Amino acid sequence: MITATQLLGEIEQQVRLAKQTQNEAAQREAIYAVRALCNVMLSDERPSVPSMPQAMQMSSVQATPITSLNEQPLQEADANGESLFDF
Repeated sequence: MITATQLLGEIEQQVRLAKQTQNEAAQREAIYAVRALCNVMLSDERPSVPSMPQAMQMSSVQATPITSLNEQPLQEADANGESLFDF
């Protein structure tokens, strides 16, 4: 389990990185990392076992494929052909 001391140490490291860098993108990335670490510290839910990823949870739901009512290609008067690449 990750301790509060470890999280605070990582927050300090990210703040130091944000202060030292001149690159705005790297600075924003470090600040977002601080935000995420703070959210972890402040969250009331502390799962003892890693939960199943949301994508795996949703995969159990059966999706019905969407079928087109009209399977014929759209015909345009000024189009050169059926392909997107026909100019």
